[in-house]
Amino acid sequence: MFNWLVRNVTALLLSLALAIVIWVVALNEQDPFEEKVFPQPVPIAITNLPGGMVLVGNPPTTVDVRVRAPASVWASLNGDQLHAFVDLSGVQGGSVTLPIQATVDQRDARITGITPAEIHLTVETIATRTVPVRLVTSGDAAVGYQVGKATVQPATASISGPASLADTVSELVAQVSLAGAKQDFDGHATLTPLNANGQTVAGVTVEPAEVAVTIPVRQLGGYRDVAVKANYEGQVAAGYRITNIFISPPVVTLFSSDPALVTSLPGFVETERLDISEATDDIQARLGLELPAGVSLVGDQTVVVQVSIAAIESSLTIQRDLEIQGLGPGLTASASPATVDVILSGPLSTLDTLTPDAVRVVLDLLNLPPGLHQVTPQVVVLPEGISVQTVLPGTIEVLITGPGTAARTFTATPTGTAKPATQKPAATATRAPALTPTPTPTPTLTQVPPS
Repeated sequence: MFNWLVRNVTALLLSLALAIVIWVVALNEQDPFEEKVFPQPVPIAITNLPGGMVLVGNPPTTVDVRVRAPASVWASLNGDQLHAFVDLSGVQGGSVTLPIQATVDQRDARITGITPAEIHLTVETIATRTVPVRLVTSGDAAVGYQVGKATVQPATASISGPASLADTVSELVAQVSLAGAKQDFDGHATLTPLNANGQTVAGVTVEPAEVAVTIPVRQLGGYRDVAVKANYEGQVAAGYRITNIFISPPVVTLFSSDPALVTSLPGFVETERLDISEATDDIQARLGLELPAGVSLVGDQTVVVQVSIAAIESSLTIQRDLEIQGLGPGLTASASPATVDVILSGPLSTLDTLTPDAVRVVLDLLNLPPGLHQVTPQVVVLPEGISVQTVLPGTIEVLITGPGTAARTFTATPTGTAKPATQKPAATATRAPALTPTPTPTPTLTQVPPS
């Protein structure tokens, strides 16, 4: 037996190798390998950056990775399973070129290519310095005000970053605007690192990032700020009211060479008189101020006064007979009830002059067959600015009858639900399709107090 094995070992090995080849070919035909670039760029992770050092510049952040894997693996492969990284272990600083490495979290997949294969990095030592803070103010305080000596806390701050950048920072600037200031500034200002040429240095960290700034602002003698009060006469038209009075500017600055004179003034000054008699719309005017002798106004010598005027809103309840339209030829209709109450709202002046024919209530019966129907009345309001708040009742029962039909024997159509046949209709009307108002009695008006 042993001799037979020795004589046939070559044939046995060849048979085994052939079987393996056949198995691999069959497997590859069933689940063929594919080699291609992963469709999404893979982020590059920087690892093992030595302590006290920092990357400088803008190196590439992603790479393209080529993967070889069976088609079944490609079907489930995602970006979270691919990893690209650069190992900075042992880097001493300066410019270096390092290989990019990649791995894949799939047993039957392997990385066959990385583009780019290398990355160029600049690594520098982190420098930390203490730099003085300088306050820069812009704009002038309001006329009649003086700015005092400012204080900044803290007076210095720390900067850190790549040595090539940190070494160029000469000062930290805090900027504050005092344009039009009339009171002390007490707040915070952000610090901006500048080089010797006054240019901003980017890429460094400032700690703290802002400082507390206090700047006293006081009013000079002879100056005083007072409110402005509108001085008007007359009454707006009946049915209208003043809704707002706006003054710009609402506060003005006065000056007198005699400080005691402005000190003795009340806390306000009045405008010249503005006549609003019988006004029905907004009024805008530029007016001067009534000032005592020896006192002058600083800046613009007039103020703008805007008086907003609106109609007084009220409500009114009226009773109206129903008008029927759209009734088919030969048909008659009875409505229950025959009248409705309509609550209107709008300007009081318009409601007071409302005429009986200005508001109509219509029942549109177009294309309705004989039967009992529930119809929503439609209110037609002619005066502009008048709106309908409520109609009572909101639904009207209408019985439509024709030749040869008996009253109250019809089944209600889908437009509503029939009421018992024993109920007697309150009104009967026969109308052509065209809308022609029927004579109506003078409505009963119920005035509601103005809202």
